[in-house]
Amino acid sequence: MLSKGGSFLIEETDPNSIFIAEEWNEEQVMLKEMVHDFLTTELHHLPSEPDASKDLQFISGLLEKSAELGLCGLGIKKEYGGLDLDFNTGLLFSEAVAPGFSFATTIGAQTSIGSLPIVYYGTKEQKEKYLPKIATAEYKASYALTEPESGSDANSGKTKATFTEKGDYLINGQKMWITNGGFADIFIVFAKIEDDDNLSAFIVEKTFGGITLGEEEKKLGIKGSSTVQVFFNDCPVPKDNLLGDRQGGFKIALNILNSGRIKLAASTNGGSKYALSKGIQYAIERKQFDKSIAEFTAMQFKIGEMARLIFSSESALYRTGKNIDLKEQELIKNGSPENETKINALREYAIECAILKVYCSETLDYCVDETLQIYGGMGYSVEAGVEMGYRDARITRIYEGTNEINRMLTFAELMKRAFKSKELDLVKAGKKIPLKLIKSLLPFQNPTICKRIEMFKDLFLILSGHTGKLLGLKLAEEQEIVMDLADILSEIFIIESVYLRVQKLTNQKSSSKELSIKKDILDLQLYMCTNTIREKSMTIIDSLASNKNKRFLKLFSKRLTQSFDINPTFKRRKIAKYFIEKGEYSW
Repeated sequence: MLSKGGSFLIEETDPNSIFIAEEWNEEQVMLKEMVHDFLTTELHHLPSEPDASKDLQFISGLLEKSAELGLCGLGIKKEYGGLDLDFNTGLLFSEAVAPGFSFATTIGAQTSIGSLPIVYYGTKEQKEKYLPKIATAEYKASYALTEPESGSDANSGKTKATFTEKGDYLINGQKMWITNGGFADIFIVFAKIEDDDNLSAFIVEKTFGGITLGEEEKKLGIKGSSTVQVFFNDCPVPKDNLLGDRQGGFKIALNILNSGRIKLAASTNGGSKYALSKGIQYAIERKQFDKSIAEFTAMQFKIGEMARLIFSSESALYRTGKNIDLKEQELIKNGSPENETKINALREYAIECAILKVYCSETLDYCVDETLQIYGGMGYSVEAGVEMGYRDARITRIYEGTNEINRMLTFAELMKRAFKSKELDLVKAGKKIPLKLIKSLLPFQNPTICKRIEMFKDLFLILSGHTGKLLGLKLAEEQEIVMDLADILSEIFIIESVYLRVQKLTNQKSSSKELSIKKDILDLQLYMCTNTIREKSMTIIDSLASNKNKRFLKLFSKRLTQSFDINPTFKRRKIAKYFIEKGEYSW
């Protein structure tokens, strides 16, 4: 039976039940290679990055060229001119297009937030009218949610839709940070109808009139992505262009964000791989003190650490993507309405999507920063092209929900499923912990990796249970504690995913040298996450105002995060040397 979202915390997963990146089939690998070839041909030869303030025609034309290869219709059904790829393959595309720099944001908006609301919530007539033209890029799509006064609190938007005498709508308001807005033909617009409490969603064509665009924003990064303010002044919208139910817009926005978060995770994973490969290539070529700087162990630290984070991120990413596909199939088999299956499958794994958005975007930030450092002074120069990646990466911790919001969402969604919807029985899992704690105090124990991961889960349940009892509803106001708890949960999910991947490969008797390096990455990830979980746990305990049970909590925290005795420097160097020999991040 397919596991529930978030159930990794309280259930054991069979390694053979998960999908791993080594299992991509030939067609999926060919898709990835086709995207890389497209980027090499159309983008990587350019002397400088495109600039949306002056290169809109080129950027729009590039979208049209990608559509000729079918890349703008990935999630659109074949009957509407799309490729109708499964979700996990769509994630692979997001990874593959990441080296397209800001174009990855452009095509990402077209294939995700700009079109999926229609794919998931549109009527048959709306799909027939809009999706074929989105798939060919005849219609460029955009998503208009954010306003000057409503960012993370999206439902507080002020944009209004009022009724005309004929029962149609007039929309008035202002939207900002609208990707593809400078050349979009249609906008998915969120507004409140009359005095409604919640947003509704509309499909708005630019040709409807009453739409004015601001200047292209001057941004730190993704300069080749169009980003503008959009003003609606008595913009007439036919009643048939209401998308989904009245006041259902906020639900649409949240559900589309679940998709956007994990797709962003895939994109940042691709960006991290590209950055590491650039760093390796430069380190090999750059000579100082009569040898390649790749031979210096300070550089090997950076390369090995990046490889660890990338492999770990990827392990959790495609595990989740496949689960979303399997959940969709399960819902279809059980007779769920077609329009709801993908959305409900994504909602099922909202916790994992939020975890991945945070972990993968912060991995990217680390990778572009360290790659620039490997380049040294050249990295600071525009000529090398590395500084562009450094600037572009920064937005990934902000959009699709800031990383702070996603951390709090991770924990809040877990608590909701445990105590409101009762989907996850954390209480039952917690009742088994006292006996485990007694056993953990016994001397001469050297737990297996699987057992260590189980101990991390027990520690999380202890800390979340104790803080919940101590603070009650006020826990939500203690955001530092909540974010630390979310980080512990994230570390658990990531290390378990790496362990399951390596265990599955071991069961399959994979190539010995490659498998040996992957086992080294597992060991290093376990070493690092043990330290992180211990540190976060101690911070949580020390941050509690009450001294009640602090001594015992610290004792249990230490016992449940027992030191994992490896030589991290040796492991990291070995991993680095493997990829230096390959000349790139080759996985």
